[in-house]
This record gives sequence, structure tokens and C-alpha cells, in this order.
Amino acid sequence: MKMIMTLAGMALVAFGVPSLAHELTLKVDKVKNVNGSLLVAVYDQAAHYDSNNQWVTVRKIKMVEGPILISLGDLPAGHYAVKLFQDENDNGFIDKNSIGIPTEPYGFSNSGGSFGQPSFEEAKVLLDKATEIEIQLR
Repeated sequence: MKMIMTLAGMALVAFGVPSLAHELTLKVDKVKNVNGSLLVAVYDQAAHYDSNNQWVTVRKIKMVEGPILISLGDLPAGHYAVKLFQDENDNGFIDKNSIGIPTEPYGFSNSGGSFGQPSFEEAKVLLDKATEIEIQLR
């Protein structure tokens, strides 16, 4: 009897409590070449996003013909901002010209970045269910 009660309690917990984590998938489009790697960083706080550190998850993906689908796994519900770039020469940094404009393809969540890096508030997306974010390389 004790075993049945334990199993019943576990079933209630498993099926009665909504999931607190959701899958985040990126779809990266506008791939112009397959040189190098795609570096992806996901942030959950503006300060970390602005300083490019303490990301929630980070990935380095070998470039392939687009569109590229990247599963970032299950993340806790909340707001997230994504930034990525194609490291065409695999030097680990986004290359820029003499006035600071990126010379390698890049992108942000919420299609930001036309006039520089968007703020965390502009780039953030709500993850409250399985979500696919589409990012166009610029």
C-alpha cells in the first residue's frame, strides 16, 4: 500500500506540475558561405549581454548550407537574448573594419542589429513554451 501511495504521489508531481523548462531552437538564415564556424551566445540578463560574458549557453557550430537549425536544449522559462556571428576565419572574434563595423556576418534575436547591437530589451524573447527564433545573418 505504501508503494502504491508513493507511486501515485510521484505521478501527480510528474503530470500535475507544468514544465518549468522549454526547448529553445534557433533557425539561422541568409547563410552566404560555409567558411568557418557559427558562434552563438544566449543571455538572460542585460548586464551579461552588454559585457559578452556569463552566457546561459554558448555553442560553436561548423557552418553548413542554410538554413541552420540549432537546438539549445531546455532552458528555464524567462526572457533571453541571442547574439551570434559567423567566424569565417575561426579566430574566435568578430572581425571589424577600421571604424568598428563588423566584416563577418552576425545576427541578433528579434531581427535587431541594423544600426549596431540592439539592447537586451530590444533583443529579448519570452521563453514560456518550446520556441524557435529565426535570425537572419547580416
